[in-house]
Amino acid sequence: MKRVLISILARVKGNVNANGTVAALTEIKKFFTTDGETRVFVSGRCVKYCIKQRLSEKGFELSPLERPRRVVISKGNPVLYIDDDLFGFMMAEVPGEAARRRFAPIKTDGIVALKHCEITRDFGGRFDPTEKEMPSPFEVEVADFIGQNNWILTENIGKFENKEITDEIIQSSPVELEEKEENGKKYYCLPAEPSDTSKLVYGRKNRLEAFLEVLLKERYTFPRSATGLHQPHYYYAVILPTERLLPLFAHIDYEIKNGKVVLNLDKIEDLGSLLMDGEKITIIDFEHALDEEIKLRIENYKRKIKEIEDKIKSAGDEKQKKEMEEKKELPKKGSKR
Repeated sequence: MKRVLISILARVKGNVNANGTVAALTEIKKFFTTDGETRVFVSGRCVKYCIKQRLSEKGFELSPLERPRRVVISKGNPVLYIDDDLFGFMMAEVPGEAARRRFAPIKTDGIVALKHCEITRDFGGRFDPTEKEMPSPFEVEVADFIGQNNWILTENIGKFENKEITDEIIQSSPVELEEKEENGKKYYCLPAEPSDTSKLVYGRKNRLEAFLEVLLKERYTFPRSATGLHQPHYYYAVILPTERLLPLFAHIDYEIKNGKVVLNLDKIEDLGSLLMDGEKITIIDFEHALDEEIKLRIENYKRKIKEIEDKIKSAGDEKQKKEMEEKKELPKKGSKR
């Protein structure tokens, strides 16, 4: 299966996705590591909610929520609604209709802090405008952290298994669905780009482009405004198209150099050694902080190669020359990566 792995380094400030309220305290979402560190995070549900709102503003229709029982569910129609398509759904069994679910072709784990976070409390008060009652104090936990936002995109956008949609959905589709059979499974696919421009919201390519525009270009706004309404501040996006599940996410880290957030290129180079022909890592440097770092690395590799070449020239026998030629390949590969 074709995949695109995306890892974004972003800064988040405030309390944009509260965990709940205890008495007068609004807590922030956090967990504790085995080393005793505190890591703050923004949930994947929150990030997807923010992106869905932006997609709605771009003209895509979202699946209306309803509560036939105790649980709120969507319509479960990925043909009509982009969020049912991109992020999946689960429909419980009801009389006359079997249970259906769609595994999300786009997955995320939210924004998770990469290092220990200090959490502070923002104090405030609610005042009675008539001044008859005493002010009601409250506290909000806030943090300022750099987090990692990971995404896995698969080729199943706009592509539905036979068990994911009903005959009614197929018959009422506003565009003609293409039927395919792969590995013994039957699929229905939306067109890549509908010929009718009024129905572009049903195109597979259009849905993917709209999602990537929101994620990487336009951004989204967090729903809570307890400590300020803002977007995530992006530093880097690392993108890897692949047909394998490579450990991209484990190789993303950063360090602070001269007041700038610098991507750890040593770990990226380690990942580069795992790549096969046709696989390539793309780094989007939103603040152009890597320019000097990359120049220095290339100069260091060139210097090492020059030193080895000088040693080869002065080598006394063929065995020494062969050993030095093998050593020269390492900095050559590093420079290429």
